[in-house]
Order: sequence, then C-alpha cells, then structure tokens
Amino acid sequence: MMLRMRALRASRTAYLAATGAAGAVLVESNTDSERTLDVPTTSESKPTEVHDVEQPRVLAISLPDKLSIYPKATPELVLLDTPSPLELQIGNVRRELCGYYTGARTHVQGIVDRWIHIENMVETRIKSFRDPTEPLNPALLFTGISALTASIFARSRSLPTRFLLPPLSFLGAFIYFLPRTASRIGSYAEELEDRYIPKLGEVRRTGVAHGAMAVERLRESAKEGKETLEKGARSVVDAVEDTTGLKLGDVFGDGSDRDQHSGKDSKA
Repeated sequence: MMLRMRALRASRTAYLAATGAAGAVLVESNTDSERTLDVPTTSESKPTEVHDVEQPRVLAISLPDKLSIYPKATPELVLLDTPSPLELQIGNVRRELCGYYTGARTHVQGIVDRWIHIENMVETRIKSFRDPTEPLNPALLFTGISALTASIFARSRSLPTRFLLPPLSFLGAFIYFLPRTASRIGSYAEELEDRYIPKLGEVRRTGVAHGAMAVERLRESAKEGKETLEKGARSVVDAVEDTTGLKLGDVFGDGSDRDQHSGKDSKA
C-alpha cells in the first residue's frame, strides 16, 4: 500500500484553479524525500511497501477579496504637482524677500514704539513740572514779552550781547513770574547733572557756593559802608549845628533821632 501526498497537493491546486480562485498558494515542507517502510505480513505474498511522507508545516492560501467574475474597481489616479526649477527659484527668492520685509518692518516698528515711549515720558515729565497754584496764561505771556523786548533792545548791540541778552531775559522773567515751576525744573536739571556729569555738578555747586559767599560779603560791605557814611554825615551835621546853630537835622530828616537822643540824655 503506497500513500503519496504529492498527488493530493496537486489535486487541491488543480481544484482551486478550476474553480477560478486567483490567489497565491504557499506550501512549506521539511523535505521532499520519501521513506520506505517494510510492513510484515503473514501471507507468503510479496512484502507491501509503505511510503511515509512527512506532512507540510504550513499551507497558506491568499485569496483576493472578489473572484474574477466580478468587475474590478478603477484605480484612483493621484496627480503629483512637481514644480519646475524656475518655480523653485522664484519661491526661494520670494521667501527671502518676505523675510527681509518682515525683519525691516519689525525693526521700524521697534523704533516707532521706542519713540512713542520717549514722547510719553517727556509729556509726563513736563506735566510734573507745572505747579497747579501758578497760572500759566499771563506768566508765560509776560516771559515771552520780556525775551522779545530784550531781543529788540539788543539788535543794534554787539554779537555777544545779542546772543546772550534774550535768553538771560527769558530765564529771569521765567524765574520771576513762575518761581515754583522754575524750582522744579532746576531740581530736575540737577538730578540729570548728578546722573550723567557728576564732576561738572560738583564744580557748579562749588562755584555757586563761592558766588553766594561773595554776594553776602558784598552785602555786608555795602551795609557797613552805608552805616559809616550815615555816621560821617551825622557827625558833619552835628558839627555844623554846633557851630552855626542851624537846625540842619530837621532839614535832612534827622531831627527825630536827635530828639530821642536828647530825651535819653535828659532822663539820664
């Protein structure tokens, strides 16, 4: 008795092909060799040969979704847009130009933002200078008139006079008509001076201190000179009155002082 598995596999494949099943048949086996086994028998006939074939490990059949009798679906066409080298170059140039434009616009916007910030700071600072108790309308008008008058008077003078007199007149009128506002502006100027040029601030303060001391000395000297002059004039008047008997003190308005001095002497 002989068993052959190859015939069985061939018959199965022929059956699938006959039925119209289009697919792939994969058969994996260990070996294609056949082994012959001797089977003992009791009769005197010829010994029966049995061929033992190993079974395949895997029998995989891959069938399509539909049989061949059904119409096949039309495959979908996908169009791929392949740009030309010119289009690629134009795209690169356009992207570079857009990048440059964006950078320039960002830079300009940053400058505008900084300028607006500076304007806001200046406006806030100018508003902080104004003193609510001082009216600006007549004071600024008088200050401008003073500077204009000084420029008119100095137009026929020398160049330094024409250059220095109008601003000095403006500053003097501004300090006179708006003293508190001028004081606030001066404090802010000193703050800027100490922040950026401290050495110049020290020199200026030293000069101002020496100038104030010199002015004070001049005032004291003028006061002492006035007192000395008054004493000398009084002594001359007294000598003339004693010599001539005239009442010169009454003429010069010094009679009340003499009466007071005479009353004090009589009481003593």
